[in-house]
Amino acid sequence: MAGRLSSSVSAASEAAGDAAAAAGRIHNRHTSHGNATQHMMIQRHDMTATLRCMIHRKMSTGTRRTRPAVFSHTMIVRATHMWYLVASFPCSHATSRGGQTMRYNILHLLALCCGLALAIHATASFGHAASGDDMLLTVPSTAPPAARGIVFTTEGASFSPVLVVTGTPTIRWIWSDGTTSTSATPTKNFGSAGKRRQTLMVTPWSAVQRINIGYDAGDGGTYDIEFVPDQQVSKVEGLHHVRPWLRQWCSSYNQIPSLDFSNFEQLDTIECYLSTSLQQVNLRNTPNLQRACFEDCSLQALDLSGSPLLEDLRGALNNYPTVTFGSVGANTWHICIRDNPQMTVRNLFANMAQFPVISELFIWNTNQSGTLRVPASAPGSSVSIIADDNQYTSLDLSGALQHGVFQAWVSLNNNPLTAVNITGCQQITDLRLNGNQLSSASLDTLLATLDSLGRSDLNSNGELFADIRGAANPGAAGYASAQVLGTKGWTIHANSWSVEPQPPNNGQQDITFTTTGDTTNMRCDFRDDTTTATWRWSDGTTTPATSGAATQKTGLGAGAHTHVLRISNGAALRRFGAASGGEGHLVSMTGFANTPSLKILYAYMETALNSLGRTNTTVVSEYHLMDTALSAASIDQVYADAVATNIWNGSIWSSNSGTAASAANRATLQARGWTLSE
Repeated sequence: MAGRLSSSVSAASEAAGDAAAAAGRIHNRHTSHGNATQHMMIQRHDMTATLRCMIHRKMSTGTRRTRPAVFSHTMIVRATHMWYLVASFPCSHATSRGGQTMRYNILHLLALCCGLALAIHATASFGHAASGDDMLLTVPSTAPPAARGIVFTTEGASFSPVLVVTGTPTIRWIWSDGTTSTSATPTKNFGSAGKRRQTLMVTPWSAVQRINIGYDAGDGGTYDIEFVPDQQVSKVEGLHHVRPWLRQWCSSYNQIPSLDFSNFEQLDTIECYLSTSLQQVNLRNTPNLQRACFEDCSLQALDLSGSPLLEDLRGALNNYPTVTFGSVGANTWHICIRDNPQMTVRNLFANMAQFPVISELFIWNTNQSGTLRVPASAPGSSVSIIADDNQYTSLDLSGALQHGVFQAWVSLNNNPLTAVNITGCQQITDLRLNGNQLSSASLDTLLATLDSLGRSDLNSNGELFADIRGAANPGAAGYASAQVLGTKGWTIHANSWSVEPQPPNNGQQDITFTTTGDTTNMRCDFRDDTTTATWRWSDGTTTPATSGAATQKTGLGAGAHTHVLRISNGAALRRFGAASGGEGHLVSMTGFANTPSLKILYAYMETALNSLGRTNTTVVSEYHLMDTALSAASIDQVYADAVATNIWNGSIWSSNSGTAASAANRATLQARGWTLSE
């Protein structure tokens, strides 16, 4: 063992001596060189090359080539520092005799340090298997980590980021303890919390599509992005490496104070939900950004003017005095900047003409005042405008909310409104203006306009509601309009009275239906709680009908049996048919001519049903006719009746799609948003 140790040390010492001699030769060769910069560069190159050759040659002699198992960091670092010190000496010093001696001595010392380090390696590696690799001395890179990759400063006890890439790039994570990973979804456990730096390098960087260090679809996010818990990242450096290619960035819940996405031209999604440490974000020149989620952060400013394709802004609960939209807005359907009472620009939405497809405007408690003007809204969806707890004095929605097949919710509670214009806004199904300053005459006009829009529970799928309580009561004309609205299904609240929905009354009506076999199980639903009805069975017995409850009849015997549902107000019937699939044993249903509120016909799996009455005077939007015996011609008639009702967004489930004669009606229904089974 002593012999091997002596041999290794001797080899390393000889390498050091040769390196020192080489250093002297290099120095003598270049002391007369005139260009200082070139002088230093040549010295670095020649010194490194000579050391590599000397060490390789000396450590390769003999029967064994020893590769160190333990690296002497201290010696190499010191040697490296000396090498850079030498290289930094001015050339003018080298022209003097003293300068030559100083440089030679330092170079000599460097070579000795390198030799000593190698001797230590040889000693530490004694007894290990020889390696065929050349042993090379290289100077470690002194470039900052962010210059080589993306650096994440983590604070937690573990780190589990997710990369989404295209192709098969080379991925290398360099953890703070020197270990590495090549996974796109690594997990690194550190054992305890603490501030650490993790470096990511990807070749090529163009493969990186998404970086996810925190995401849970918070505040309307897509479920197409994988969920990743908060990775407790407090700083990110080097994002410029992926600037031309990154498409999605997710860092919800993390502790990052600043993010720079300037010139990220492919970026379409930013997810920073509940990132309360985030104070600054740069979105300059982000031409493809569509969703920006900064909900519940601490942003001091928000400039979106460089994001012309922005569709979805989530910016509630921040610290900015305003939001800079510039000319952005042509594609923006969602704006949420609620609960920012510190805002100092108070007329941000005085005219929303630049947002023609707005569908969700959530701006309550944002210190806004003056006029809220919305001249247009999304043409193909429901709309919500919520601006409670501001200081608006005027609301003008004329030109917006024109699509009556959808719903609209408008709420400006606790605003000192003195003027409201909802002309043509037939989409409104919910209007809340509690706390307004409207006069009695203005309230009369408002209620008359609401009535003229024609919205009723016959063409709406939800509650119809208006709250106009404020500084004044409507007059007699306003109360009369409210009464009419009540018959259409509206609930109206004023200061001193309320109107509850009441359906119109067209008197007693009979619905006739035929069943087969010994039993049947039927159900009917009503619009109100004042309507009564009776099941009148073929055997002369009767059973009271309860809205929404199934009623079973047994003991009918074999064969076909004709029955009647007698209802006190035909206009109140909302649903008719079997209680559940196949339980009615229906053969036919008819008598719907005077049921203008009928919305659901239920005959699913009624395999004997071969006849259905006309429904063209109803508002049926759900035809449950799958697995029946209705002919193709009968289904043609269903399509024609559905077209005649002018109802949108309905459904027809049937076992056949009719004949070619109904092609035009099918196309019309599909254009109106109907779902048609094939």
